[in-house]
Amino acid sequence: MTNNFNKTKEWLSLAFNNIERVIRNYQISDYSECVFKIQISIEQLQKALIFLLGLQFRKIHDPSRILDSIVNNNSLEIEIEILDRIKEVAFLAKGIEGEGTTTRYGTIEEGKLISPEDKYDKLEADKFLKDLKVILINLKEIFKEISNLKQDLPLFTKFIKECEDLLIE
Repeated sequence: MTNNFNKTKEWLSLAFNNIERVIRNYQISDYSECVFKIQISIEQLQKALIFLLGLQFRKIHDPSRILDSIVNNNSLEIEIEILDRIKEVAFLAKGIEGEGTTTRYGTIEEGKLISPEDKYDKLEADKFLKDLKVILINLKEIFKEISNLKQDLPLFTKFIKECEDLLIE
């Protein structure tokens, strides 16, 4: 039987694998695939956080709703600084969650199918990459307090730096 801590680690591993793909796709200018992988990784990072907080959930593609309910639940005893970080993660995640299936299948505008490749350019990728970077910064600050997650901190640092490097280019 796996516990919440193990599930946190599993979700982090999935997210980190997808962040590697984010970086590779950005580097080859495949911005639509980059945005799709950003969407998946942000979802997975949120799920890791939710499990870390001791909660369980069913299949969900907008975990920011769960984070919002945590922030708004006055009966939970969570430090204000951590709540503020959770609130920022949820707020930023809503942007990419709002894209829904568009990142994968495109969208229809004025009766015409707009493919993900036509919708997501470097500008769009940069916007979501910045959000991913800030989410990583917030989660690193939350996770650094957990002794069993300290070995993952260098990966947070690595991916934050790689996001910054891509955004500078």
